[in-house]
Amino acid sequence: MPLADELLNHASRLIADPAVAGIDCRRAVSASYYAVFHLLSDAVATQVSPPTPPGMSGRIQRLLGHRPMRDAMAPFSDSNKWNVFSTNLGIPCVYSPDLAVIAQAYAELQDARHLADYDVIDTKGTVGLIWASDCLDQARLAFDAWNRVKVTDEARLFLATLIFGVKWANRT
Repeated sequence: MPLADELLNHASRLIADPAVAGIDCRRAVSASYYAVFHLLSDAVATQVSPPTPPGMSGRIQRLLGHRPMRDAMAPFSDSNKWNVFSTNLGIPCVYSPDLAVIAQAYAELQDARHLADYDVIDTKGTVGLIWASDCLDQARLAFDAWNRVKVTDEARLFLATLIFGVKWANRT
């Protein structure tokens, strides 16, 4: 089973008990984010890695940065940003609402992961089962969106953008 799927299942198991502890909610949120990160980083590596030498795919996945990926996804999150990006890049592709779902989920789950992993005080009272369940649902929606869109030209451009986004942004 791919790591992304394992992480999604792990998040689900962590919050399966209605009397779940706060720490399990935090870990479920973190696992939900990492499930989406690994779903996308694996897709990037698959797109650009030859089958040999062994281990190249994993090395490529390790090169991807969390914040740069988020920044690279920004043009996909909104049709207006997409039109500017696509026109400036000179690669014609249609706007994909599924890629927008993925980009938005990635950004929101990354923010949630930061809260889960670093905000030990939780002054707003966010940490809890409803929050963790919402994050897990958002990750599942991103997985579903990816499964619908992954064979399209827009998805291939999306994956390339996760690698070259900063360089492309500087040229557009």
